Amino acid sequence: MAKIELTKSDTAGIKGIAILFMLWHHQFLNTHGYGALTLSLAVVFKVCVALFLFVSGYGLTRQYDNLDRRGFRAMAVLLLRRFISFFLQYWFCFVLVVLIGNLCGYSFQDAYPAMRNTLKCFILDFFGQMGYSSYLHPWWFNKLIIQLYLLFPFLYLLQSNKYSAWIGLALIIPLQLYAKSIPGAVFCLVEGGIPAFYLGMISARHMSAPSISSKVWRIVLFSVAIISIVGLAVLHNHVLPASPYLAVLIRALLAVCVVLIYKEFGGDHISLFSFLGKYSAVMYLTHVLLIILIPKVLYYSKFSLVAFIIFVVASLLMSIVIDWLQKILHYDKLRHELVNMASKL
Repeated sequence: MAKIELTKSDTAGIKGIAILFMLWHHQFLNTHGYGALTLSLAVVFKVCVALFLFVSGYGLTRQYDNLDRRGFRAMAVLLLRRFISFFLQYWFCFVLVVLIGNLCGYSFQDAYPAMRNTLKCFILDFFGQMGYSSYLHPWWFNKLIIQLYLLFPFLYLLQSNKYSAWIGLALIIPLQLYAKSIPGAVFCLVEGGIPAFYLGMISARHMSAPSISSKVWRIVLFSVAIISIVGLAVLHNHVLPASPYLAVLIRALLAVCVVLIYKEFGGDHISLFSFLGKYSAVMYLTHVLLIILIPKVLYYSKFSLVAFIIFVVASLLMSIVIDWLQKILHYDKLRHELVNMASKL
């Protein structure tokens, strides 16, 4: 069965879409002055998490499958490289955010109000283990993705062939639906990370992409996909209050639909999304600091689209500056050298 082929430009574009969803989600989720549609979209756009997880599962699987040699050692080296790259990017942003935040009045007491031991919180946060109690609340995703990286070898074993891969998915779904009732359930299961990550892995190995040559059939496919997305989005907003774990599965399916539409109809032609995708990691790690420090600027306009554009531009500019700092300090070079050193182990 042919695999879905996502190029680097494709994955960057999907990350670009995901970061736009994330910014809208965080800017408007707890606001009620922009109308019901803006708020409903903010709820649905939590699909950004599933999109990032899908791309991560896909990319990690393809990287391992493309290695000349496989096995325990190769898997360990691959994960070591991923952890080095992840933590060095995170730590650079972490230090900057904490410094700027404290200088501007957002102290550790503000960030960890219910925690007595601030130093312990700081250390755990530094290693991405504070979850929803992190200095910036979106950093809960760090704990999620770290656990999924650690689970990757076991999830990969489930995909020795296409039949075991889909059986594995059939086992994951009820685990996700009843995660709260499972004793000792890990964070990535309780917070719903496994389905989208696993679907990304399946897509890299066993799922075929639609190949439509006729314009009529492309229009039909596009129409069906859009209807599916709208239907899933409406269903998501109705089931979220009653069943958050079912909503997690719906977001995973939404992510697959978005990826397929982007691959079939967008692809390399939408350079704006790819450009945003290049800075998506830094934007994810820093954008909420802007909401904390300059809310009057971000919510100055009463029109949601205008306010959103201001937020996107501000977040992108801050990310470009941080990327520039990494370059002039040769930090990006250090990160790449350490990743390459790990490859030689």
